[in-house]
Amino acid sequence: MAQPTTVKIVGPAGTGIKSIGRLLSRILAKHRFFLHDYSEYPSLVRGGHNTYQVSFSPQENFAVFRTVDFLFSLQPGHWQEHQKEISPQGLIFSEETPPAGKLKKNFLFFPLSELARDLPPVVANTVSLGAIGFLLNLKKEICQNTLATTFPQAKKENLRAFQKGWEFAQQHWSEKRLPPFSQGKGEKEIVDGNEAFGWGFLKGKGDFYAAYPMTPSTGTLHFLAEKQKEAKIIVRHPEDEIAVANMAAGAAFAGARAAVGTSGGGLALMNETISFCGIAEIGVVFYLVQRVGPATGMPTWTAQGDLLFAVFSGHGEFPKVVIAPGDQKESFQFSWQALNLAAELQTPIIVVSDKFLAESSANFSLEKQQKEVKIKKGKIVINPREDFRRYSWQNKDGCSPRTLPGTKNGEFLANSYEHDQSGFSTENAFVAAKMAQKRMKKLKKALQITPKPQLFGRPKNLIVSWGSTKGSILAAIKNSSKWGFLQIKTLWPLHPEIGKILSQAQKIVLVENNQLGQLETLLKTHFSFSVKKRLLKFTGRPFFPEEIKNELEKI
Repeated sequence: MAQPTTVKIVGPAGTGIKSIGRLLSRILAKHRFFLHDYSEYPSLVRGGHNTYQVSFSPQENFAVFRTVDFLFSLQPGHWQEHQKEISPQGLIFSEETPPAGKLKKNFLFFPLSELARDLPPVVANTVSLGAIGFLLNLKKEICQNTLATTFPQAKKENLRAFQKGWEFAQQHWSEKRLPPFSQGKGEKEIVDGNEAFGWGFLKGKGDFYAAYPMTPSTGTLHFLAEKQKEAKIIVRHPEDEIAVANMAAGAAFAGARAAVGTSGGGLALMNETISFCGIAEIGVVFYLVQRVGPATGMPTWTAQGDLLFAVFSGHGEFPKVVIAPGDQKESFQFSWQALNLAAELQTPIIVVSDKFLAESSANFSLEKQQKEVKIKKGKIVINPREDFRRYSWQNKDGCSPRTLPGTKNGEFLANSYEHDQSGFSTENAFVAAKMAQKRMKKLKKALQITPKPQLFGRPKNLIVSWGSTKGSILAAIKNSSKWGFLQIKTLWPLHPEIGKILSQAQKIVLVENNQLGQLETLLKTHFSFSVKKRLLKFTGRPFFPEEIKNELEKI
């Protein structure tokens, strides 16, 4: 496994770890490198221990790696937490006394405080960016232009700070400088998963988005709020998640393509509305960005513990669709596709992401991706007959034509009670059974139009997983002739193709960021198979390719 180069920046909250890290990612993208980044931070405004790391390469790169080549500690006392991550030739930069022991040869004194003494404190971190730019043999002009356009109001100060770092590295570490990289073919733009979902919402003609701020889904709320005037959409921040879900249901009933964003605790409050949308047949997209639970848990860390919660959310039996993007590209795709699914199936659509995917960046071309967007509005009747029946069960796919409020002859009742074909409440046994069966027919149509499972390589020895583990798995088995990977994209309803692929595998390895192997539990409700090994991680940290590769070599 040829690894990309990895840079890691560490320090306390308030020192601009992520801002300077994201800027480095933009610079690397402009050099056309393929990149993935990742940040860690506790739920603190100041202090604590924050990290940012990016893995990049001129060749295609699927993930961020754990092994670090350049580690910059912006304040003393932070690099020590990452000693086991340093590669044998890796370098540590800090303004501390070099450590005794085997890492002494990897340690370089970096007097950041002294270099930044005559600079505004807010740009001190840019000094480290200058040193990184020199050591990576990046093009100075690209670095400076990116810096100037990113911070136009502090252009002069940032450029001076960058120059200080570049010159110091040039004077003291020229022998450590990497040779020039070959020209890559990566995209020049980067987005994180939340931004990608937001772009998908816009390109999918979404026009109503509501959310109560809840890490790690808040990035989409901020992104869409900034664009609401330009895009002519409505973005709302109500008083709580119950109001969020109900406002979206009302907007969708009125004809909007509506979505909400939240995390596990917020979806718990939205469950009654999910059930209401199920019986009233209102299509709303629920963007669930997972974090560590239960309860508040670890709100700024990643997990895949809400799979079964999403699939079985809401009380009673009704159809819903649960899909899970595996990377930033799919976050964009599944966003606009979810709006289409909501319009066509007239039922709740849950898009399951997590902190790792939502807040990590990768190369992305919006121009290329938006060419694939297709808008589907479902069965909307403009000129209904006088005997219009909104919930007619005379449809093979269970999706009855609907009208929008104000349509002549299109009146109907929409409430939370069981109802007849016109929406009038009923407790008649025959009608109740017919309506329940009518709604559940939608799952058959869902199997035709939801994302299919994707098989990478051959199924003889098979890794099975879902969501954000995709990149690390692909990186771990890159160039491998032994292992294949089955990515489950639609988690409900389960596609029959999954069973066919599982039946061909001799060895199956399950990879999930949870403790109970929830995907295995879900798959075994439909398919019979045995798992050779379970790689389960529930520390709040994502899987890295090295971890997966090491475990596969033991099998």
